[in-house]
Amino acid sequence: MTMRDWVSRRRAMWLAVAGATMALAAGGPALAQGPVPAADLPALIKAAQAEGEFTFYSAATENVASRVTKAFADKYGIKAQFLRLGSAALLQRYATEAESGKIVADIILSGGNSVPFARQGIAKGWIEPLSKAGIPAVTSGEFPKAFDRDVSAIVQVQLWQFAYNNEKVKAADAPKDWPDILNPKYKGEFILPDPASSDAYVDLWAALYAKYGDEFFKKLREQDPRLFPAGVPAMQSLAAGEGAVQAPVTAPQTKAMQDKGAPLTIVRPSYTTGVEMQLILTDRAKAKSPNAARLFANFLMSAEGNKLLNAEVGNVSVYDTTAFPPEYVSPDPGNAGRKDQIRKLLGL
Repeated sequence: MTMRDWVSRRRAMWLAVAGATMALAAGGPALAQGPVPAADLPALIKAAQAEGEFTFYSAATENVASRVTKAFADKYGIKAQFLRLGSAALLQRYATEAESGKIVADIILSGGNSVPFARQGIAKGWIEPLSKAGIPAVTSGEFPKAFDRDVSAIVQVQLWQFAYNNEKVKAADAPKDWPDILNPKYKGEFILPDPASSDAYVDLWAALYAKYGDEFFKKLREQDPRLFPAGVPAMQSLAAGEGAVQAPVTAPQTKAMQDKGAPLTIVRPSYTTGVEMQLILTDRAKAKSPNAARLFANFLMSAEGNKLLNAEVGNVSVYDTTAFPPEYVSPDPGNAGRKDQIRKLLGL
């Protein structure tokens, strides 16, 4: 299913309920630090400011996490302690801490396997369904229902793209679409982040397999890709000129290096998928700062905060679905189970 179909279907559902509020407070659990009515934003602000700070685990790049937490602190006077890790490592760390009875994060922003992870966390009492958390942006109908996953919420789509070092590759000769990265001139010059580092990488390669089949991966293996453990060190290597082309990349990854003067150019193909970054909330009975976490969730789910979260060109705000490329395909939730298949296709 293309994103155009995906958005159209959900937009119709959203419009059908526009103007209605969701009566969630009655069935939700009691707040750990004093109940706050579901749609009472002033009361939530007061309770959150009394907590003063919260802990945020983010799979978004450090520049994005820093930007939104600073804006939140400036607006509400509430500080965030944040940890930045790739999605797979982040969710593993959260699970390990939760299993030990020492949950640190009050709120998570993660890509990849977020919905299955949230469902498992709810079953174990670690996580609260976001739709039942009394977030004012949800209860008021401001947040687009098309991106509400009940257990979590999509607040950002980081489109999968590729990048090249513009000191090694001239713009006129640069790749324009996925098959172009298979050009033999990039043999030994192709940089590849290990898909084992994030389920979100698997989503991209699965989408390319669906469109281009075995022959694409046969030619890709012939490029002798240079493997890196994750996206950040891969991007650092590309910036240093240790390769010519990297795939896949996201806009925040690339922008962070471009801001430091790296000679990088990003290319967005018309056919792609993306990292659908989702918010997950720790259960109110387990969170140290449940009100601050919910206010931060409300900020990122509001039109104001969501615009700030998606400031980079190449990210898509849930408030502007026209920014999706024409052939966007939403990730298949079952892709996480295909990691071994994808690694084999890549010759790993």
